[in-house]
Amino acid sequence: MSNFEYYLQSIADEIRNPNDPSNLNDFYAVKDYVLDILRLQDSYFGQICQNDILFGSFGHKIRIYDDDEMDVLMELRFPAYNRIKRVLDINLPGFTFLDFSQACFDTMIDRCLANNKARLLCQSKLRRWINKIFTNALNNYGNVVQGDYEDYELSYVWRGETYTIEAVSPCRTSSIDFVPAVKFVDSKAFCWHGIPMFSSIPGNMQHYTFMISYFNSEKGHLNCCGQTLRDVLRLLQALRNSKKLLKLRCTHFVSLAIWLARRVGHQTIFHMSVSELFLMLLSDLCDAFYDGHLRYVWDPDMNLLSNFKANQLSQYHAELVRAYNILYSYTHQPTLSFKRCLSHFT
Repeated sequence: MSNFEYYLQSIADEIRNPNDPSNLNDFYAVKDYVLDILRLQDSYFGQICQNDILFGSFGHKIRIYDDDEMDVLMELRFPAYNRIKRVLDINLPGFTFLDFSQACFDTMIDRCLANNKARLLCQSKLRRWINKIFTNALNNYGNVVQGDYEDYELSYVWRGETYTIEAVSPCRTSSIDFVPAVKFVDSKAFCWHGIPMFSSIPGNMQHYTFMISYFNSEKGHLNCCGQTLRDVLRLLQALRNSKKLLKLRCTHFVSLAIWLARRVGHQTIFHMSVSELFLMLLSDLCDAFYDGHLRYVWDPDMNLLSNFKANQLSQYHAELVRAYNILYSYTHQPTLSFKRCLSHFT
């Protein structure tokens, strides 16, 4: 084993966020309290939101030491959700409309959320409705949650696509991003989720656009690739933070990893060394920023780098290539020190 491989394994273990109950229980207490009061506040929301799904670094179990955030999909299972049809947006590849014309079986959908001639679900109305529920629920049911050892005071911010709860105690500050996810079934009977997402379409159609997600399959891909991939995804997050490339998100890394798994095979990744897989994914990331295009794994027509400006693409590409060249050179340096290697991840 090379020094570089040994050091990367050690760093990946060192930056791992401990998944012990004392670290997680308070997160779950806040999450469950917020969802409970949302259901109490609005009976219709309580009817359609009976399930939540952890996603992002928390859901994939790839959190790093300074990650005190949780991402939660609020699964919205509308009546006749299996009749919702996905309609591709021909003007903006990668975005989707949700057609409720065969699924309008209650007043809320008929008179509010899909109250238009085409019976498309209006994501802007959906998000405003949920924002109102959050605001009223915290006002009416209180904003203090009891953790294992201390109380947390909750505050709320609507960030457009996410509903963020910040939980503050005397010793800890954490946050949870809640994201609505509309459940629907495709022609092959697979269950998907539509995430409300504004687009750059001119006119009113931007109020109806969604991004699709298939998180359960994401988890399956990562599980098949084994612990090495999870270590590498932690290293990529730490590298991102160290280089201050903060527009890179877990979605970018996971999409890259699944594309690679499809290309070389899950078992090939399973048996790779940490250093080999890390450099391979970092190289793919460099290529994506050079091309200005990173395909979303669940909809290849969607470019996950479309929100980067030209100067940001150039800046990120230059920083990533510089990091890759230096880290690749470490594979040929038998006298490499741990401190020098660690400096790229802290």
